[in-house]
Amino acid sequence: MKFDLVIQGGLLIDGTGASAKRADLGIIGDRIEAIGDLTGADAERILDASGKVVAPGFIDVHVHSELAILGGIDQYAPLKMGVTTQLASPDGFSWAPLSQHRLLQQKAYLHAFYEDALIETNGDMSMDKLFSIFHGRLPSNLALQVPHGSIRLEAVGWEDREATEDELKRMERMVRDWMEAGAVAFCTGLEYEPMRRANLRELVRLSKVAAEYGGIYVAHQRGYAERVVAGCAETFAIAEQADIPVHISHFAVDELAGEQINFACSQGIDVTFDMYPYPAGCTHLLLAFPAELQLGSLEEVKERIKQKSIRQQYAEQLNKAFPVDRLRFASLGTQESTGWEGKTLGQVQQEMGLDLPDAICEILLSTDFQALMIYHWPQERYPILKPTFQHPLHMISTDGIYVGQKPHPRGFGTYPKVLGEFVREHKWISLEQAIYKMSGFPARQFKIKNRGTLIENHYADIVIFDPETINGNASFEHPRQDPSGIEYVLVNGKVIIHNNEISSGLYGRIL
Repeated sequence: MKFDLVIQGGLLIDGTGASAKRADLGIIGDRIEAIGDLTGADAERILDASGKVVAPGFIDVHVHSELAILGGIDQYAPLKMGVTTQLASPDGFSWAPLSQHRLLQQKAYLHAFYEDALIETNGDMSMDKLFSIFHGRLPSNLALQVPHGSIRLEAVGWEDREATEDELKRMERMVRDWMEAGAVAFCTGLEYEPMRRANLRELVRLSKVAAEYGGIYVAHQRGYAERVVAGCAETFAIAEQADIPVHISHFAVDELAGEQINFACSQGIDVTFDMYPYPAGCTHLLLAFPAELQLGSLEEVKERIKQKSIRQQYAEQLNKAFPVDRLRFASLGTQESTGWEGKTLGQVQQEMGLDLPDAICEILLSTDFQALMIYHWPQERYPILKPTFQHPLHMISTDGIYVGQKPHPRGFGTYPKVLGEFVREHKWISLEQAIYKMSGFPARQFKIKNRGTLIENHYADIVIFDPETINGNASFEHPRQDPSGIEYVLVNGKVIIHNNEISSGLYGRIL
């Protein structure tokens, strides 16, 4: 037997959680053909992995990368971390299926999160039209999720009301279309418009359709931290009423959150969650506004926050909602520097000479709602990263957002940071546990077939790294820093990265 590629001499961690072992890998085409002692094997190419770990390519279950990986300065940022598969439509975000009018509104709403020049608005956006953007242009694999945001927007609009029976049936048909196209989950973001207007009945009905296809329910739920009990109660109600596994996005396990997860398990609910290794979130500035001020399209919000009476009415709430010393500008959605990126909200407010409610409203208006912020945690919450990463139901994600001059470093350093800092230095989890959380566990839970584990006849998505030097070098000050210690990354059997050097070729697929 002649192999296209043999990886020799490495320490194999197969992604199942099993102990590491010395073994070679033989690859033919896009598949792993043999595992074992392949000394003397006939091969077109041999990679020496002596002293290195050979692991499955990592699967990022929550990341805003589907447009970034098609081109631009961050196209290979996920691959440089070892990520070979990412899930589309995080937080229920997408641009299809939408009629032209709704597409224009949705593109404006999502622009803070995406460099979106590829999304043309000169007509309706069907699923097929959206998928055509990706065909032949993917450096890594893309798994689909059903985007609640575009589905509700197309069926109901921005209104604050429950869907009618006819609208529910229309949304169910759209969910079915996505699942027929290969989606692995129904995904929502219940603190974003218009999804926050959905009630339990709607979420259960749509989840039931996904469940028919073996999909799972994925949520940026309505409550975290001090509101985690309410958020989890709704998530677990959906699990029980739709008879579907549930996955909670970017969920940190403090004592209260841990109690909720333990309760769900005691009730037989199939629940998992993901979290990145940085004590800071990232989203648009608008998210911290009272829900009633966010209602409607951005044009409607714009007219509302222009009013001095509205600012005065909500001044107390706005002052409490925005900790000015812990919010830092990541992006302003403009090609020209404002000088704000990297500064705190408090610093910019002081420069503007306005009280906080006026400053926030003027920032949103002047940037056309494109202010993307890093929300640093209060320091007392930093220690909860350890129990979060040690929890057996946790898997690793980045929630990376690839825009702006000062993006969150999680999109550039997450996986190497975990392997270098949390595994090698802190010893919070073992190398085998970390790899499982990055590969086999998400593949199993999201039913991503024949990926996430190094098993014969599985696809050859592989990362080879030095366990002694791997590290995530990205920081809040210098986020676009490449990681250290990653020797090779393979996608569908093809070498795409060698020592952080990009090889030519687009070997990814829509799964």
